[in-house]
Amino acid sequence: MRFAPTILAIVALAFAVSCSSTRVSSDRDLEADFSGYSTFSWYSARDPDTPSTNGTSQIFDGRIRRALARELEAKGYSESASGTADLEVAYYTSLSSQLRMYGTGWGYGWGYGPTWGFGYSYWPGWGMTTVSNYLEGTVIVDIIDRKKNQLVWRGAVTSALSKRSSSDEKINQAMARVMASFPAK
Repeated sequence: MRFAPTILAIVALAFAVSCSSTRVSSDRDLEADFSGYSTFSWYSARDPDTPSTNGTSQIFDGRIRRALARELEAKGYSESASGTADLEVAYYTSLSSQLRMYGTGWGYGWGYGPTWGFGYSYWPGWGMTTVSNYLEGTVIVDIIDRKKNQLVWRGAVTSALSKRSSSDEKINQAMARVMASFPAK
């Protein structure tokens, strides 16, 4: 069985890829000169009717803000008072219900055996489809040039949620992944 380790590795890789439910994307303004930016502050809604926490709880809002501030400071940016910073940071959250479907089984077969006079017989296969519901959360991070009032960078992270998804550790990991492509100072 010299193929067993190879088969096991392929199955493990396929399982790992299928369980990887976090998607990260980012985009930036190619004309923006990030070397001229050194400070950031939190975007405050210019429209008083717009909630500052985007519908999230204050606890969750604090976790996201701390994680984003930590990532920006690690890249050489420092937090500054609102109205004086080079960049403003805003984030938005969404929650959606998703369906996951798995299909397994095999089809019809044939072979030599008791027949109806032809020498071959057919037998039915079996199949099973499993459907499950899960929640998927998305956090979109916008970085805005305060003086130009122009978006210069956007990142998004989408992940299947579990009961532990709102823990500090999970939020820190998600914000680290989304901010990985943000230019360092």
